[in-house]
Amino acid sequence: MKVSELKEGMLLRFKEPRLYRFLYDEAGGHWFDCGQFDQSMRVQGTIGRPLMIYLGQEKRDAPSHYGGFWNIRKVSVEGRVAWIFPDAWKSVESV
Repeated sequence: MKVSELKEGMLLRFKEPRLYRFLYDEAGGHWFDCGQFDQSMRVQGTIGRPLMIYLGQEKRDAPSHYGGFWNIRKVSVEGRVAWIFPDAWKSVESV
C-alpha cells in the first residue's frame, strides 16, 4: 500500500502474519514495530495480523529516537495509539 493512498479512519491489516511489538520512544510515544517473521530468530513479540485504524499524519518538533523521523503516521492497534515505521507500509493492505 502506498502512503499517499491512506485516508484517516481506514481499516488496515498485514498481508501475511508478522511479528509485532510496541517500542517506547523518548519523544513520548510508542512505535508499532513489525518485523518479518523468521522462526530462527528469538525476538519477543506477537505473531499475527492485527486490525489497525489509520489515524493520520503528525509532524514532530524533534526527530524520533528510532530512525530520526520528523513526519510520522499514527495507527490504533489493539487499543493503543502508536507510530508506524515507514518501511512497514509495503506489508499492509486495506480491509
